Amino acid sequence: MTDYSLTEFLDALGSSAATPGGGAGAAVALGMGAALVAMTARLTTGRRRFRAVQADMERVIERCDAIRDSALELAEADAEAYGNVMAAFGLPRGSASERSSRRAAIASASEQASRVPLRVAAAASEVIELAAETAVKGNPNVISDAGAGAALARTAIRICEMNVQANLGSINGSAVREELTAALDRALAARDAADGVVDGVLGNGSA
Repeated sequence: MTDYSLTEFLDALGSSAATPGGGAGAAVALGMGAALVAMTARLTTGRRRFRAVQADMERVIERCDAIRDSALELAEADAEAYGNVMAAFGLPRGSASERSSRRAAIASASEQASRVPLRVAAAASEVIELAAETAVKGNPNVISDAGAGAALARTAIRICEMNVQANLGSINGSAVREELTAALDRALAARDAADGVVDGVLGNGSA
């Protein structure tokens, strides 16, 4: 997926193939959100007016660049995880032994297919935090881009929420389900905070 042009990615996303799908789209939204927050920070650094926040903006740039770099890897990981789920559902189920093996394979694949979007959601949560900081401290002429970054990260979390919920019912073990649900709940708190970032930008009048 890292070799795709944007046109090729959209063509693949709109094709009849099962992957890439929504999870890969979430990871790409994460990368775009991180890039926009980094851009806002870069348009703040090196200016005398914002000297007091120079170090803060450099930290934002470093983290957002790292998240952006990981986003396409997460898109690939999500496509692979979903492919494993589909393969598990396609296993034979004629005998009791086959049905037992199939259920175990589905449970294992579904757990991994939940953990990847939760990694996307966790990174998106950080992007929202960085966007909130940048929207307050950054160059007011471009803070709408920080708001856009928060909005894209929020979208990524919403997609991940759907993907995790879709897989939870196939996962064995209440402890694992509780762990995944707790991680999702943390991301949902950040999701709601993203609206505050956008509302703050709109209220600032710089959008």
